[in-house]
Amino acid sequence: MLLDTNDLRYARAEAKVAMPELVSIQRRSLAADVTGGFTESWVDAYQNVPARLADGSGQEASTAGREDVQASFVMTVAYDQSVEQDDRVTHSSGTYIVLFVNEGRSWQTAKRCQLARL
Repeated sequence: MLLDTNDLRYARAEAKVAMPELVSIQRRSLAADVTGGFTESWVDAYQNVPARLADGSGQEASTAGREDVQASFVMTVAYDQSVEQDDRVTHSSGTYIVLFVNEGRSWQTAKRCQLARL
């Protein structure tokens, strides 16, 4: 085995040191309303989550026949932090939507998420 349990534990602890920012991770909540529909709200599922945010490259997206350029960001959190696609991330620099979560890798020391600013 290339990494033993102690090596992996050490690497995960060191990865956390490189997360200088704090974010909140929000999950969507739906509540039934009196007309038979739903009201959407966002609830802080996790607060003061150590993270690292970095600018990524611009990503082109086509919406209703027009081209939009959406800024892309990468957020790194601890390997065991719960974060899901479509969660929202709030940070002092703004609010972001989680587009993709890179998880389930062997010997994962951190979790990376692709974000777009709302």
